[in-house]
Amino acid sequence: MIQTAFVVSVSDDNSQAQVLPMITGACLSCKERCAQRGTPFAVSNEKNFEIKEGSVVSIATSQKAEAVQSIISLFAPVLCAIAAFFLSPAISQVFFHRPATEGFKAACSLAGIVIPAAIVFAVSRFKIRPARPHIEKVF
Repeated sequence: MIQTAFVVSVSDDNSQAQVLPMITGACLSCKERCAQRGTPFAVSNEKNFEIKEGSVVSIATSQKAEAVQSIISLFAPVLCAIAAFFLSPAISQVFFHRPATEGFKAACSLAGIVIPAAIVFAVSRFKIRPARPHIEKVF
């Protein structure tokens, strides 16, 4: 991901900044600030660019981090749903002592996709801190 952002604040040592994303590249020369959207988020200044409040910067994230996030968030729930479908006969026998019906298989598949998706969502929101986006260029 590469995105243009407006610097809101800079840390004392110039290693981090709070930025607001901008909608388009056409807004770079505009002084009206109408393109500011969303909430500020932190970015790192790994290349030690000279930035200050009001600077317009290009930010990027690690492609590796994006790929890992995509794989986990998309494939983990799907694989769990498939596993739940194939394990549903065993689950039915152990807990209910009868063969699995089609409805039970569907319910297991649904639970197999919803529960892991909720876990991925919760962990990504509260536990895992992915690599912080960094400043690629100052305009």
